[in-house]
Amino acid sequence: MPDRPEEEARTVAEQEPDSPSHVDVGGRVNAIIEAAEAAAKEIGQDARREAREMLQQAEKQAAERIEELTRVASQARAEADQYARDIREAADSYGTQHRRSVEQEARQALASAEEQARETLETAKKSAEQIERDVVQRHGTLQREAKMLEERRQRVLESLRDLAAQLQDALVEPTEKAPQDEALLEALDVERSR
Repeated sequence: MPDRPEEEARTVAEQEPDSPSHVDVGGRVNAIIEAAEAAAKEIGQDARREAREMLQQAEKQAAERIEELTRVASQARAEADQYARDIREAADSYGTQHRRSVEQEARQALASAEEQARETLETAKKSAEQIERDVVQRHGTLQREAKMLEERRQRVLESLRDLAAQLQDALVEPTEKAPQDEALLEALDVERSR
């Protein structure tokens, strides 16, 4: 079986110039193969583009979430610092007797705010890590799907090439011309309906 079905189709067409339906069948098969290749290529490109977009979106969301949580933690820290300063000023006005208890309360508030800020930042980091894991997992899934589509495309192309070769072989043998033409057309209709 030759490696180039187009050359074989051309050779058959040159040998039988009175049979335009044979050349027409070869052209149709080539058109089907080209359409299948174009569709497979487009599916692969779409899958890769979608994976890139999802990865970019996830990275953007993670960055936004980290920024938001960092801003909340900083704001809580600033508010805690302001609160501590206010408490110290009030304690000074009440005098030495109340100063110790007020300073203790301010230190506790500051420690609590710092702990809350650490917890908020840790939560933000965990959330970002989870988003990143999800993105990596989705990216892997998309890569596997793209690989499956590529393998499927290869199988379809091989099937179409086998069909083209069978058609070429059938066109070379001109016996029982009318029934053979009908059988070929029926076979092509079956292939198209799949």
